[in-house]
Amino acid sequence: MKRMLLCLLLSGGSMLMADGDPAMTQIDRGRQWFQHSRKGVACVACHALEGQGFAVGPDLTKLASVIGPRGLATTIQMTATAYVQEFQLLGGRKFPGIEKEKTGELVEVFDLGRIPAVLLKLKSSDILSRRGTSDWCHPPTAAQYKAEELADIIAYLKFVATGRPKEVSATEIR
Repeated sequence: MKRMLLCLLLSGGSMLMADGDPAMTQIDRGRQWFQHSRKGVACVACHALEGQGFAVGPDLTKLASVIGPRGLATTIQMTATAYVQEFQLLGGRKFPGIEKEKTGELVEVFDLGRIPAVLLKLKSSDILSRRGTSDWCHPPTAAQYKAEELADIIAYLKFVATGRPKEVSATEIR
């Protein structure tokens, strides 16, 4: 017997097929956590997905297409990254940042001390120093997501990366 499928138009104009599949509900919850976290900074403050957010952090569709649920959970919960540095400018201002691009004497740096991150265009000579930092923390670490909430986010990331709904259990990420 054919199941009737209902197409739902979701925010951002994306289409999902719903037929009572629990993975779809999980994907919807994951999308909500990704776009509007109630526990702190939402993922869209630094990551772009489905036309929402800012492309400061890595492309999560690429990661989710090749990394399994446990690896994604580890990445989400990491406390620091090698890419985030502490920048000190002439005048003494310090901030955590990620260099986007350097062209000649112009350096583009995302200031991660602001939410959402702000792209600064600086002269190389305005940067007094830059070094690795252990002070900056990946925002989801501070949010302390429960395993079930992480599973929802990961199901959403996997869906966007592959186009296939698949439920992710909390036991898969532990």
